[in-house]
Amino acid sequence: MGISTYEVMYIQARDNYPYNVEECIEKLHYVIAADSEHTGAQFLMGKIYEEQLEDYKQAEFYYRMALYLDNDYLPAYYQYAEMLISLDRIDEALKIIGLGKKVPGADKAKLACLSGLLYEKYEMYSTAIDYYTDAKKAAMNTCYMNAMDDHIKRVKDKQRLDKKSRKKEAKEKKEKKAL
Repeated sequence: MGISTYEVMYIQARDNYPYNVEECIEKLHYVIAADSEHTGAQFLMGKIYEEQLEDYKQAEFYYRMALYLDNDYLPAYYQYAEMLISLDRIDEALKIIGLGKKVPGADKAKLACLSGLLYEKYEMYSTAIDYYTDAKKAAMNTCYMNAMDDHIKRVKDKQRLDKKSRKKEAKEKKEKKAL
């Protein structure tokens, strides 16, 4: 049995993304019409709605559909969690990351990095550094380890800025009380 026409169309859609979005969408419509349970097509449609159209409700629909069709489809966990983090939906992002960790073959480094991003965004810097360190330990290549070093450096810089601003606020409060 060979590769079906809609599988070929899906591969072409993936190849076109993000360089020729119009053709990608056209091919995805064909694939989804032929097989509404095509996990990859559902996921890629979600990415288009998120990244190109900034329609996060539709993106979420497609990501959820991909995970419903195949709860082991790892790219959906990574992308969906990242979108939830950017939308300040911390509890949902934590849940998706937690579910992703249970999937066999999950990239533990990537999931730890996403957790680090989440905690960094909410200015929980020590926790973020812990997750970036975990991601570095789980990394399987030097480039990823270097990227985690950059994340850790950035968070430490933010910690220093945070401490400076707190000292400045304390000093200003003290001066106001003195007046």
